[in-house]
Amino acid sequence: MKIVSSGILIVSGAYMALGLMYLRFWWDERSRLAYLAFSAACLSYAIFAWFEIAMMTAQTPEAYLFNAWWAFIVGSVGITSFAWFAYVHLHGRKWLFVLYAAMRGLALMLHLMMPSGINFRQITSVGSRSVLGELLSYPVPVPNPWMLLPHLSHAVLIVFFLDASVRCWRRGEHRMAWTFGTGTILFGAATLALPTMALWGLAPIPLFATCFVLFIVVPMLYELNYDMHRSAMLTEKLAEREDQLTETLEQLQLSALAGNVGMWTRSIDGEILWTSAKAAEIWGFPADAQFTQADLIQKVHAGDLERVMTCLQELASGKRNYQIDFRIVATDGTMRWVSSKGRADSVDGTDLVRGAIVDITKLKLAEEAIRDLTTRLMNAQEKERARLARELHDGLNQSVALLSIQIGMLRNDPRDITYAKQQLDSFAADIERLSEDVHRISYELHPANLNQLGLEAAISTLCRDLSASSDVEIDFQSDKLPRDLSQNMSLGLYRIAQESLRNVVRHSDATWAHVRVSLAADEVAMMIVDNGKGFDQNNAARKNGLGLLSIRERVRRLDGSVEIVTDPGEGTQIRVSIPLREDILEYFPDRLPSSIQVEAPLQT
Repeated sequence: MKIVSSGILIVSGAYMALGLMYLRFWWDERSRLAYLAFSAACLSYAIFAWFEIAMMTAQTPEAYLFNAWWAFIVGSVGITSFAWFAYVHLHGRKWLFVLYAAMRGLALMLHLMMPSGINFRQITSVGSRSVLGELLSYPVPVPNPWMLLPHLSHAVLIVFFLDASVRCWRRGEHRMAWTFGTGTILFGAATLALPTMALWGLAPIPLFATCFVLFIVVPMLYELNYDMHRSAMLTEKLAEREDQLTETLEQLQLSALAGNVGMWTRSIDGEILWTSAKAAEIWGFPADAQFTQADLIQKVHAGDLERVMTCLQELASGKRNYQIDFRIVATDGTMRWVSSKGRADSVDGTDLVRGAIVDITKLKLAEEAIRDLTTRLMNAQEKERARLARELHDGLNQSVALLSIQIGMLRNDPRDITYAKQQLDSFAADIERLSEDVHRISYELHPANLNQLGLEAAISTLCRDLSASSDVEIDFQSDKLPRDLSQNMSLGLYRIAQESLRNVVRHSDATWAHVRVSLAADEVAMMIVDNGKGFDQNNAARKNGLGLLSIRERVRRLDGSVEIVTDPGEGTQIRVSIPLREDILEYFPDRLPSSIQVEAPLQT
């Protein structure tokens, strides 16, 4: 009964089955090179087993030498494949793997160059020994000294295996380190003991090597099967998580729908991967429609197209987050405002942009209505000031002047006594001062020379009058300021200067202030500087005063910008920039949005 040969054949069949199975695994997942390496090792040793059986049953030295020559070649491929597996799967050291592969490759080249191979000079005869009731052959060799090279490479391989096991242990993979480390030690001890004694002729025993490979194959097979089992468990958990994610996504979509929010995902190159029904509705497409980024861009309002394209280019160049408000034109020609916000991420090597879009048309209409109503209030305020100025000048001032004349006539009445004359002189002087005060109040309410002489003259007069009536020395400079500024811009800048200088006189404790108005780069710039005590802007914003609020609102209505630089004890700088536009501040009733109706004009 040939127990040994039958066992080797069974092991060979197992190696062949494992090799083909893992070759199939590798074919389905080409990136897993560990599968390819393990498959090559198993298939090589499946073939090696047949040469090993042929050596055990050889009756002549020639037959034994022939099979030993081919067995070395096939065995070299198998053992090198195991080293490759350890390098790929266990992350072994590269330099040890390269050293072993170089030594084994050199040994194989020498083997191919030598007629009798690298193991033997010759085999003088073939002996036989009974093992488990089966008569097996063994060589009586004349060893080749070059046989030391493959043995040394085998020692390097054992060091490589053990080092890879230690690295696994340090990474926390203790189970793999134990199984693989134990298997390599047993494989190395068995391979260095029995085959070495048989090849060098130290002991009359048959050459056994196929079964020793089980010490490595079994741990490797256990680890790979463990990974497969873990992958199956992870797949089940992934399926559970996917169900949970689907439920969460449905809840998120319901929340987004309730909040009038549309969501979408696209690749960085513009391909739209997914769009919610709400997002399609906001863009003006049917919920089940297929559309591209080019279709979306065609709906962007021409006035906002450049900003949208710039945003897309910034995302393509690496920008991570974006937020932009723009207008889109629906199929029926109506315009709506939308706000889009998103983030760029990399998922499995693919650059994606995930975003949300909200219809903010109502909000924009409300903001426009507020601006228009604010303009109406301020215009009404200016009209009221102009009316009051006319009444003061044409009514009260004339009446007081007439009274002064009458008192003067009374002074010349011969019936008056000297005392009465003196009193009337005093009354006349007081009334004259009252007339001057009324004139000053009239000018403050509505500066007449603003329309007659222009902004420069009006602000210059303002600075001179405030400087004369206070302890603050106010200096005014003008540079290239045109006289034909629009009435709205001139009035706005004058009121800003007026409010700022009033704050300087009343609150700053300053001794001097400078006002400079200039024209540069198609905008009017005004700067007001004082050496006062300054203030905390945060605290000032919480007070009930309207000075700073009025300044900011007037600048906003002029589409300009304002910067207030101040700190307690550091003085104050107010910098205002207004673009030159003829239409700013003009209020046209037909501009009011159709959704906002005013029943009656404001009364003053």
